[in-house]
Amino acid sequence: MGLALEELKEDQKSYTVNEVDLLIADEVMPFTDGNQIDYVDTQHSQGFVIAPMLSSGCC
Repeated sequence: MGLALEELKEDQKSYTVNEVDLLIADEVMPFTDGNQIDYVDTQHSQGFVIAPMLSSGCC
């Protein structure tokens, strides 16, 4: 899995977020519910990550 420019495949769906088209495989979709998809570019890694949305406030 990684960042690539490609055509939509049978097992993918296309989503537009902030004018960026994302192709997401069906097998990944369950992991995106309630989470945030973000692009990271650090010294050690580069690419899309799925991170949990952190709620603010106390319990």
